[in-house]
Amino acid sequence: MPVEQQSQAPDASSVERIELTVPGRPEYVVVVRLAAAAVAGRMPFSFDDIEDLKVAVGEVATAAILSGAPKISVWFDVGAQRLEIRVVHRPTRTDRPTQERELDKLLVQVLMDEVRTDQDGADHVTHMVKNIPG
Repeated sequence: MPVEQQSQAPDASSVERIELTVPGRPEYVVVVRLAAAAVAGRMPFSFDDIEDLKVAVGEVATAAILSGAPKISVWFDVGAQRLEIRVVHRPTRTDRPTQERELDKLLVQVLMDEVRTDQDGADHVTHMVKNIPG
């Protein structure tokens, strides 16, 4: 998992990025969840916040696997006041029921402070933010 420094607009404070790529198989969801917990555990989040992050990241990774993604990339941008997580995958099928997809989205929105999904070409990108309380 390489770590790189980058600046974050608008205050140009230092952000550390941790990148993780796993095969799109169910047994790797636990790796993504543990990585999220490890990253968040180094920040001043409560136990409950860390659990929320693990569940949200696990839900997004599971949804990516169910869409047939051959691999899942997860970026954790660690800032002074927040943790930004981006999950990127390339779906190969869209046969999941809409009701299931909407329920997944609702759960993630309840657990995180900000959630947004975008398309970047053929890639599906989910951005999540958890702010440090205070």
